[in-house]
Amino acid sequence: MSKGRDTGFRIDFIIKPIAFDEKEHIVRFEVVPDPRRYEWQQVEGKKRLYDKLDKLLFPEDVLERCMEAMKDKPLTFEKQEIDDAKSYVGSRRSRVENLLEGKADPPTFSDPSDEFLRSLNNGQHDFVILSLDLCGSTKLATTLSSTTYVRVIETALFEISAAAPLFHGHVLKYTGDGIIAYFPAPSFIRKNDLGLDAAMTMSRLIYEAINPALAARGWPILGARIGLDSGSADVVEIGSPSTKQQKDIIGRIVSLACKIQAVAPDGGIAMGATTYRHLYTSWRLGCEEYTPSKPWPYTTPDGDAYKLYVVTAGWQDYNPDTVRTER
Repeated sequence: MSKGRDTGFRIDFIIKPIAFDEKEHIVRFEVVPDPRRYEWQQVEGKKRLYDKLDKLLFPEDVLERCMEAMKDKPLTFEKQEIDDAKSYVGSRRSRVENLLEGKADPPTFSDPSDEFLRSLNNGQHDFVILSLDLCGSTKLATTLSSTTYVRVIETALFEISAAAPLFHGHVLKYTGDGIIAYFPAPSFIRKNDLGLDAAMTMSRLIYEAINPALAARGWPILGARIGLDSGSADVVEIGSPSTKQQKDIIGRIVSLACKIQAVAPDGGIAMGATTYRHLYTSWRLGCEEYTPSKPWPYTTPDGDAYKLYVVTAGWQDYNPDTVRTER
């Protein structure tokens, strides 16, 4: 549950089944704040729900209003298309080998992203933006023949972009040796989880599927830096129909995602405070605040420093809970 897009918060609940009516096939359950994140406290003689991650105190009646608003409304969950990133990456290794050997399928030149953006009205919409840059491409370019170098970049971008729709995302554009992807509403809260999940899977593809194939050939390996940011951006028409006209996403969050990617640690996944604040508790427990080594002058609309967070070391083996419930 979120209040606002740039300054809001979410409340995470867990579901506890308490009874099952075998005759009516009805399950009764209670919904309680996630105890990993929340605890009840007495403050000035009043009961308050304390958020241990955001350091917030909620009056008891706020939670009651939240629960009342959830009554008679369906619980929804937008599931990623893969159950296990490690298994998925393993399944792509033979495909990577074929691509590096030049055994690619004929291109179809499809553009689902363009079709999706054309379905949206011009104006502001909510997105999670992902910016990924391949590191080490210069060394590849100066070491390999131009034909081989192009094949490596094609392979990496193919695998990275193919992962985006598995998390209900689209590739907005290619940036030479990287991509900008977006994850649209209807569920803004869930899209933050999906965006981070996609980022982790894309990084695994580079380090666990593509790099072993490059190393086996004696070629230089690649790295990746990823940046994420979330909020509202404008869908607009750009360009001239006499040359090229298309729908695009323009806004602060697109620019910030690219800036965050540029200061992310080598091999790391960094995100703005808005993305971090809207992540499910399990994801947030795998992140920590991050101070980049490069200057970071960006602020919130209120003038405060815009904080950054990074997925902690060892994320490849991180396995967040699968129970993520939202209204």
